[in-house]
Amino acid sequence: MRRPLLLLSILAVTGCGGAAHSSATSTNTAAPPGPGTTLYAGGDWAVVLDGHDATAFHRVAGTWKPDTSGAVKIRILGPGRVAPRLPQVAAELSARKPLVESGMWVDGKELPAKGGGLTPTRGTIYGAPGAPLAKGTHVAVAYGRTAEHGTAVGWSFRVK
Repeated sequence: MRRPLLLLSILAVTGCGGAAHSSATSTNTAAPPGPGTTLYAGGDWAVVLDGHDATAFHRVAGTWKPDTSGAVKIRILGPGRVAPRLPQVAAELSARKPLVESGMWVDGKELPAKGGGLTPTRGTIYGAPGAPLAKGTHVAVAYGRTAEHGTAVGWSFRVK
């Protein structure tokens, strides 16, 4: 189940770190977007992982379309190429309009993410897996969106 992090609420209420979660359910009637594995589907938004590439999809007039607008920027803060067995996963999100939803995953599993920032249009999300990761390559995904546009970024890292 997906628990979106509502950055706008966090930033407006606390102005610093913290987390707000609410359950999102899928009400999609169209075929799921793809190809790949759907990490999240809630309302008219979905996040799909295909290998190491992640894409935010928006359902418009009943059809899933990848959001290629670039309106939401995601800067990966960590982990880098090599990480400890219990890595801190973090990304900075920014947009011209207020951010309303975000999330993070490692190997297809949602992270209990926290977030904070100084403005409704810029914030950081971060979290860690609930248990140490096995040695080898892992894939992380960060997602953020405004009311109209979204971005998802996937990247890989290795645990020694």
